[in-house]
Amino acid sequence: MKKTKLLLGILVLLISLTLFVGCTNNTKKEPLVMGEPNWPGILAKNAVATHILSNIGYEVDRKQLTDPVIHQGLADGEVDIYLGSWMPSRKELRDQLNNEINVITTNMNDGLYTMAVPEYLWEQGVRTYSDLNKYADKFDYKMYVGEAGWKASEIMNHAIDENIYNLGKWKAITSTQSALMAQMKKAINNEEWMVFIAWKPHWMNYVFDIKYLEDPEQLWESAESWVDTLARKGLKEDYPQVYKFLEQFIPDAELSNEWIYEIGYQEKDPDDVARKWVAENMDIVAEWLAGVKSADDKKAIDVLRKNINK
Repeated sequence: MKKTKLLLGILVLLISLTLFVGCTNNTKKEPLVMGEPNWPGILAKNAVATHILSNIGYEVDRKQLTDPVIHQGLADGEVDIYLGSWMPSRKELRDQLNNEINVITTNMNDGLYTMAVPEYLWEQGVRTYSDLNKYADKFDYKMYVGEAGWKASEIMNHAIDENIYNLGKWKAITSTQSALMAQMKKAINNEEWMVFIAWKPHWMNYVFDIKYLEDPEQLWESAESWVDTLARKGLKEDYPQVYKFLEQFIPDAELSNEWIYEIGYQEKDPDDVARKWVAENMDIVAEWLAGVKSADDKKAIDVLRKNINK
């Protein structure tokens, strides 16, 4: 009887330990959640990163959310990875969340983000912010600043409120990114007067002839921009191999422009673009996966090659 009770006790203990271990193993978030605003650049990077990670054994869920929600989601632990934190536009928000998120690396460091005009207006003398009000009637006192909440909207509304560059009578027009692109296309095709927020990398720089305005009074802290890869706290400990890959996943500007053009302008499916590009550029992918192990602890690049060639 005592032996039976002892064996029963041991069995209960083993079951409890198994359940406990199972619970602790499942504390890691599955699948990995990547934040994804509807921007061609981030759609491209997310698709390529997802294609690589999923083929080395990691499940990835790309969640379409707004940029501020993604930043907060990282701090709350609801989002694991974000490849699109545009700086210095998000400096204020990042400062608020500084101790609640991890900066993995800078994945793009040669960007530009400020107001611009079509080249034909540049040739007519609109070359700096100081020139805008000289032609206010032609512009109909309107500037197009993209989505509400963008840094462009904040900065240009500040210029209006403080009458910087004599812009006090102007209006800052907000719209979705797609609506902004449509308005730009219409205006440029008809050689109309329009001043708008523009940025690099983006397909607009290849489809339209545009010029970025000079800023002699430094209304913008910096028009030069970069993009950081962010992670929630604890990602490095939970997924060290994924973290290592993200540290090395730094597409150059030429690559980003190629992807953005295909996805944003030619309207190709991001996952189709990613599959084709990865298959044709394994030498570059191998650099991103140098020293990285797959989810089953094998050499990641070998696992990727095997899986995409099935």
